[in-house]
Amino acid sequence: MRVDLILCDAAQSDSSGAKVHMLGAGWNIAFVAPGQSLSPHSVVAFFHVPWNDANQVQPVEFTLVDEDEAPVRVAQVTGELVPLQVTADVEVGRPPGSRPGSKLVASLAFNVGPGLPLFPDRGYAWVCRVKGEEVARAVFQAAAAPSGPPPVIPS
Repeated sequence: MRVDLILCDAAQSDSSGAKVHMLGAGWNIAFVAPGQSLSPHSVVAFFHVPWNDANQVQPVEFTLVDEDEAPVRVAQVTGELVPLQVTADVEVGRPPGSRPGSKLVASLAFNVGPGLPLFPDRGYAWVCRVKGEEVARAVFQAAAAPSGPPPVIPS
């Protein structure tokens, strides 16, 4: 199975299960002000499922890791730090009229709220695993947010 991951500012899955509505898609640099956290963002996955794997549940896991492959940890309500992970089961059916042997596509989008403890000048990645095997990653860098007033654009 091939998986394409896209980072974006916001995303919402369509009720059809195939389309995703995205805003600000395709970034790979996230600006983080000193003492601040990463803004909310979304991760979108497109699963390209072989014909013979249709109608089978595929366990999927997304984990946010740093450039050293250590999971990014977030605090639970109890104060316990746990790796930031999102899990789901993906199952793709064969649509009526599809030709035997066709690749089937399913999509999934999830939103990540503000407050991730990321550090400027470090690399991060959302890693996607299917049945425990890494199949894709969306890499990005946290960069220090520009300081000072915004630039003046002459009219």
